[in-house]
Amino acid sequence: MKQGWRWHTGLFGSMLVLGLAGGASAQYQGWTIPDGAKAEKSPVKNAADAAKKGKSLYASNCAKCHGPEGKGNGPDSDHAADLTDEFRADLNPEGILYYKVWNGHTNDMPAFKSKLTKDEVWNVVEYLKVLRTPAH
Repeated sequence: MKQGWRWHTGLFGSMLVLGLAGGASAQYQGWTIPDGAKAEKSPVKNAADAAKKGKSLYASNCAKCHGPEGKGNGPDSDHAADLTDEFRADLNPEGILYYKVWNGHTNDMPAFKSKLTKDEVWNVVEYLKVLRTPAH
């Protein structure tokens, strides 16, 4: 009887781990996000200055799809993400945002790694953090 209990416990544990891992990868399906990206922090020294630069970069590269306030209502897309959504903000900390902008999405969002420098992408991320702040 003890062996049967251990077997079921082991099976349940394995299924739980696989389910959690599957959920995490499904969350970023179609995105190239390296391990550890969720914990990665912006390397910029002056967040306010970076956000100011990022606002300009956002306006010229992102607003046409995500809209001027990041609500996902830009004229060039009918399904761009609302970057101000609290739920989405929790799922996409700054490291994830960086890699989403850098690498793009398979069909829905261009990669900016051939258009912007790494520092410029971090500036955009700093501006996105401002957009996420209520009453910015």
